[in-house]
Amino acid sequence: MDERDHADGVRLTARERAVLAEIEEGLRQEHAPAPRRPSGGRRLPIAVALMFTCSVVLAVVGVCTSDAAFLWCFAVLWPLTMLQIVRLLSRWIRTTGPFTPWF
Repeated sequence: MDERDHADGVRLTARERAVLAEIEEGLRQEHAPAPRRPSGGRRLPIAVALMFTCSVVLAVVGVCTSDAAFLWCFAVLWPLTMLQIVRLLSRWIRTTGPFTPWF
C-alpha cells in the first residue's frame, strides 16, 4: 500500500494507517442499525383492534342511551384510533414496498 494519500498528499506511517483503519472501523460499527425486536411488531395491530372495538362500542352505547359521557369518551378515543390506524398502514406500506401498477 502506498504511504501517500492520493487525495491531499499527506504521508502516513504504517502505524498511523493502522490507527486510522481502527477508528474508521469503530465509526462503521457505531452507525450500524440496531437489531429489531421480533415481538415489537405485534403490539400495534392488537392495540388498533382494541381501540377500534372500544370506539365502536362507545359510539353505539352513546347513541342508544344518549348519555353525554359515552359520547365524549368516543370523541376522545376516535381521533387516537385513527392516528394509530395511520401508523399501522404506514408501517405496512414500508414493509411491503412501493405500490406497483396492475396494468
